[in-house]
Amino acid sequence: MQSGISITESTLLALFTIVSLSLACWLARRPAKTSVGITLGVLLGLALIIITSTLVGFLGNVLPFGQIDFWLSNLLAKF
Repeated sequence: MQSGISITESTLLALFTIVSLSLACWLARRPAKTSVGITLGVLLGLALIIITSTLVGFLGNVLPFGQIDFWLSNLLAKF
């Protein structure tokens, strides 16, 4: 069963999600009060994940991710 998402697109989503969660965890540790840090971390994490998902979705319509996957698989097959 295939999904409609390419390997390149899912890799970008995973990378952006890790960066978003890392920034959210970093921000959550900054304030003196724990509740403020948790709230800021959650809000930043959600905002960044939504923004990056939208960005990758937009890039999926602009860039030929399927062609990029094909080029990468040919490049890896040579090694």
